[in-house]
Amino acid sequence: MGGDLMEGVSMYRYRCTQCRTTSPPVLTRRALAHERHSHRFLAHGGHVPDGEQIVEPERFRFLDLPREQKIAGTLMVAVILVALLVRTL
Repeated sequence: MGGDLMEGVSMYRYRCTQCRTTSPPVLTRRALAHERHSHRFLAHGGHVPDGEQIVEPERFRFLDLPREQKIAGTLMVAVILVALLVRTL
């Protein structure tokens, strides 16, 4: 059930290529920095491992939305634009 709540939420991961390990997903950059710092301290004595990576969520794209949400969003924008045009005339 917990995985269902997180579906669609952008999450970050820390990846250490030296240890071949990836952190659990976190929601904020602050939590990501904590994961990175903890791993560096515990596994590498505070040193920065070569090749470490930050796995960021993909950027939001309008085309990724379901068709119904695209239609509803487009209609709402059209209504707002029409209302602004009518108000200015």
